[in-house]
Amino acid sequence: MNEHTLQLLDYHEILSRIKTHLSTAMSMESLLELAPSMHSEVILLRHQETREARLLLELDSGMPLGGVRDIRGPIENAVKFIQLTPRELRDVSQTIHSSRRLKTYLLKQAERCPLLADISRNIPPLTNLDTRIDDAISENCEVRDNASAELSSIRSRQRSLHARLMEKLNSVLASDNRRSLIQEPIITLREGRYCIPVKSECKGQFGGIIHDASASGATVFIEPGGCVDLGNDLKELALKEEREVFRILDQLTSLVRERADDLKRLCAIVVNLDMANARAIYALEIDAVEPKFNRNGSIRIRAARHPLLQADVVPIDIEFGVKCKTLLLTGPNTGGKTVSLKTVGLLTLMAQSGMQVPCAPDSELAIFDQVFADIGDEQDIRQSLSTFSAHLSHIAKIIETIGDNALVLLDEIGAGTDPAEGAALAKAILDELMGGNARVMATTHYGELKEYAYTHPLVENAAVEFDRETLQPTYHILQGTPGSSHAFYISERLGLPRRIVDDAKKHLSNRDRDSAELLQRIEQSRKAAREAEDCAKREWCVAQKAKEEYQERLNEITEIQRSIRKNASEEARLILSRTSEKAEAILADLRKMNKGARKGPSTRKKIVALQEEATENLKAPEPPMEELAPVDHVYSMGDRVRVTTLNMEGVILELPNDFEAKVRIGSMHTTLPLDILRPVVTKKDEMPKKSDGSDLSLQKAIEISPELSLRAMHLEEAEPILSKYLDDAYAAGLKQARIIHGKGTGVLRRFVNEYLKNHPVILSLRAGDSDEGGQGVTIVTFKEN
Repeated sequence: MNEHTLQLLDYHEILSRIKTHLSTAMSMESLLELAPSMHSEVILLRHQETREARLLLELDSGMPLGGVRDIRGPIENAVKFIQLTPRELRDVSQTIHSSRRLKTYLLKQAERCPLLADISRNIPPLTNLDTRIDDAISENCEVRDNASAELSSIRSRQRSLHARLMEKLNSVLASDNRRSLIQEPIITLREGRYCIPVKSECKGQFGGIIHDASASGATVFIEPGGCVDLGNDLKELALKEEREVFRILDQLTSLVRERADDLKRLCAIVVNLDMANARAIYALEIDAVEPKFNRNGSIRIRAARHPLLQADVVPIDIEFGVKCKTLLLTGPNTGGKTVSLKTVGLLTLMAQSGMQVPCAPDSELAIFDQVFADIGDEQDIRQSLSTFSAHLSHIAKIIETIGDNALVLLDEIGAGTDPAEGAALAKAILDELMGGNARVMATTHYGELKEYAYTHPLVENAAVEFDRETLQPTYHILQGTPGSSHAFYISERLGLPRRIVDDAKKHLSNRDRDSAELLQRIEQSRKAAREAEDCAKREWCVAQKAKEEYQERLNEITEIQRSIRKNASEEARLILSRTSEKAEAILADLRKMNKGARKGPSTRKKIVALQEEATENLKAPEPPMEELAPVDHVYSMGDRVRVTTLNMEGVILELPNDFEAKVRIGSMHTTLPLDILRPVVTKKDEMPKKSDGSDLSLQKAIEISPELSLRAMHLEEAEPILSKYLDDAYAAGLKQARIIHGKGTGVLRRFVNEYLKNHPVILSLRAGDSDEGGQGVTIVTFKEN
């Protein structure tokens, strides 16, 4: 992309905003090098990275990027055989730890964020390297005692010698015959040797090696003679320690050098993930979305905002690139023409860099190979270039380097010279650019260019709207019509005498005057049309809200239906219980049939009659024929009504309006439309009928067997069958049942017995008698219903 264009469109300012959201220092250089891509695959991958990173921010706290250090310098030093410091080695280890934590996190999110997970899979583990560093370097960036056996031995002897030396020096301080010679009873370090401050005049009497003296000369620092040998030994150990530490650091540096390529790859992957995370944070900050993309040069943005404008920004809608290749934007100064130009350009650059852009979700941007901009006053005094010359020089460079898939943004094209010549040049430049298949958005004040847009099939006029009452631009863009400069109207409103304004109008040709008035009328008509459109949108929103309320009430009705079905089920269970009581008496008669065969037929008749009675009570009534809504019927509070959609009756609770009424159905209150209500006429002496609780499920009472066989079944097969049988037998009113499980190994028998002991409907159980099946059978007695 053209660097001059990136500067004009404030692209680098966007990068600076994203930079504040980076988590690692080494990502900053890479971000500043981020440029818009012309390759669709790269653009789509960058957007997927941003989209997935944003999802993690919205669902969680985002990628764990903390703890990553900039280790590019230490890696390069290691490659150059420059020994790394403990701090640098610790940074390498910490970065490996952090990248491993990041990889683990993203792999867990693979279902939501497949691309980021795939990227993280390429992070090399480097397990041995960070372990070796951690074993040798402490969190305080010091070489550990156990970094090697030699170092451990050296430091152990150092501590022992140091303790003996301190003991010797303290004994000197405590000595009575030397106390008067000492300037101050302390032990101090001078030139790596432990000394005692002695009065200058007593140095000969004190004895030992002088290592330093105070600035005044009143004090000398003497190492007592009896401590010199211990000090020498300690110094020698310090030199050995230094050599061993050097060896350890050199060894660790070699390990880093061996894994330099893996470490560089790790850094590159972490930087890529960090930049995706920063782009996602910035997208949330500016309320941006991912646009759609095309390769046909079409730009269609809705509710677009310039991301660098902080105040209340008026969103703009712009569409061009397919039917028209050039959009010519006109209107008064400070009306937002240049900002609109920059918005289109900047959003294009951001989108091709993988950044989400501040606009509506249905916006669409083209992928361009080149983006050019000529915006602002580029007058250069040093090169003796006027504004016109500077613009024309830049446009000449654009035409020289432009390809066949470019976006060109031109501010005040042809301005700065004679209007007639400037307009002619502008037409020729636009023709040249469109001939090369470029998409062009340009601003102008020239009336000739407005006419040119009307006559050219590939050019469309657009205007920035102006409020004549407040003398302020509205910043809305009206496509399809040119804008007026409103110079005469603004001059008069700002206090210029009317006679001067009228005189100025006389200097215009009739054609120019008529054109100006026509443009103003068109602009006013477009404004009225837009206001009507906004009103229609508001009405649509009201209708949509009403639709949602209706749906909510429909859901409420559905819930009422569920409640009614539940109540009906409860009533059916009650009927079943009562039927079971009657069936029990009949079954008792059945058991006596062997003793009195003549009772058999009468008992069967009772069963059949009871079955018919239960069936009749549970039979759902046929829905009545839907009657038409009464004409002009007026409902009052307290009226009984039938709800046609539920086939239920209710009572009106409040005086209804023209459309709906609040109705109580049973214990539930709801608001229903009047068109589904019908009035109910009741007689004064008519009393509601009560259900007599007739019998239910007599068929089950007839069909249920007093015996269940579970032989040869596995436990998981037997359990549901046994459970269902007990419920059915109890509901049918059986007093006893015979459960056949067989003898076998006894596993099934023990299971059945344990299950029966804990079942709520079982009163007692026992093993079968010899004539009932013995240990292979369990006899159960049910509780009373």
